[in-house]
Amino acid sequence: MGSFADVLLSGPRGRRLCWCAAGGRLDPGAADAVLHRDVEVSDLLVAFADSVACAMYWQEPDDVDLALAAPEAVRELRPAAEAVAAASGTGWWFEPIGADQRYVRWVDPVVPAPELTGAADRLARWRAATVELEAACRARDVALDAPVSGTWWSTPNRMEIVTTTRPLPGLGAAGLGAVGLVLDEDSLGVPEAICHPLRPARESRDHEIRIHEIRGAADWCALVERYPLEVTASRRHDWWRATGTDARWLIPDYAAVAADHDAVHLTAAAYLEAAGRALPVGDAATVLAGWNADETWWLTDVLGPAGAPERWCEDEDDPVGWAHTS
Repeated sequence: MGSFADVLLSGPRGRRLCWCAAGGRLDPGAADAVLHRDVEVSDLLVAFADSVACAMYWQEPDDVDLALAAPEAVRELRPAAEAVAAASGTGWWFEPIGADQRYVRWVDPVVPAPELTGAADRLARWRAATVELEAACRARDVALDAPVSGTWWSTPNRMEIVTTTRPLPGLGAAGLGAVGLVLDEDSLGVPEAICHPLRPARESRDHEIRIHEIRGAADWCALVERYPLEVTASRRHDWWRATGTDARWLIPDYAAVAADHDAVHLTAAAYLEAAGRALPVGDAATVLAGWNADETWWLTDVLGPAGAPERWCEDEDDPVGWAHTS
């Protein structure tokens, strides 16, 4: 792997972040927008959030993502990418999961409180439903360019499997806001959330807590290759539109992953490199879709409460748009 600037320029979300951080410019002076100011965590979070908001895996990339993928645009983005890579506010992008985690419960529409037991049953239901859907989609004979859409994510059911992100200093007025408040793909657009502090509560009977870290695109592909579940028929149309690639598509079989790992964490840097790309896995391919930056998916029952829930609301006066209210 090359430099971090190379990593940023390799994926659509990384390129879009650099473009946003540079003020939406590609001219030679664009890097000045990043270099010639005191870069705060909030500055890069705003650019990060703008990039995440443009992640749409059920349709073609928008005009900006298409333009930024052109070789000449990538060359012109390099000064901005190098400036972002050198900024002090990116350190947490590479960090493994922290002990303190937050579950974001959107208030309207109501997202349920985290279910901290029963993960194995929910994963078994998810796998059965995924296999059933794949069989049903395989039975239909539909052209690649037909207006067919459906299941586009490469993760389990977010409403059933607990997901968390870290609390981050500098995110939100007067508090440690959860990364998931800001970096949320296909956001519900809800202006209020309750953040539940959680942390691994115990060791299992026969092992320490096992966290699988995805630090880059290669780690994601390795996870898919080790625990493959084919989803070609159910993902083909959406992922072809999103990536321009027609392939045999795979995602991880999370029920199988759970036999070896209690949770899987995606670093923010890995998200910027991997999200939204058609990545080769042997003679097949995969897409990282619907998995937010710094998000951990908890596959076994190892989490417990770690404090009182906190209420957060959108705040136009805050740099990243959120404030802790209680």
